[in-house]
Amino acid sequence: MRVSCRTIERSLFFGTMGHAIVNGIRRVAHVFGYVTSFKAYFDMSSQSSTKSVGFRSDLQSSGVSIIDCPHNGRKEVVDKMILVDMIAFAVDNPSPATIILIAGDRDYAYAISTLRLRQYTVVLIVPPAPNIPQSLESQASVVCSRAATAVCI
Repeated sequence: MRVSCRTIERSLFFGTMGHAIVNGIRRVAHVFGYVTSFKAYFDMSSQSSTKSVGFRSDLQSSGVSIIDCPHNGRKEVVDKMILVDMIAFAVDNPSPATIILIAGDRDYAYAISTLRLRQYTVVLIVPPAPNIPQSLESQASVVCSRAATAVCI
């Protein structure tokens, strides 16, 4: 079984060590198989503080590929890059396979639903927020709270 971890929104983990986040996500991922791809998406130009650089370094040294998503005045660049990468993963890895997505944005609901129709397992890790759209959570195979990542298995 192949697992692709896609992580977004560094703000979900602000103040947390990168290696601790990776270990929590890894624990969840290993329940579903081995990890073949683990990516984090950032606009590097807006993430230049010492804390941010240290965070990215933690992620990278833990085996996460950092994907630079410069906005250049455009919206939703990260979302579009993640969606394309999820499609590319599905094309390259026939089901059954697992995709882990960290998001709280309803724009991913259709992609998650389409992947599930094709027998992919989609694990959604959501930020600890009271207003995560039900339309997003209802499409995932498994939903975990980011705060409970280590316990959701």
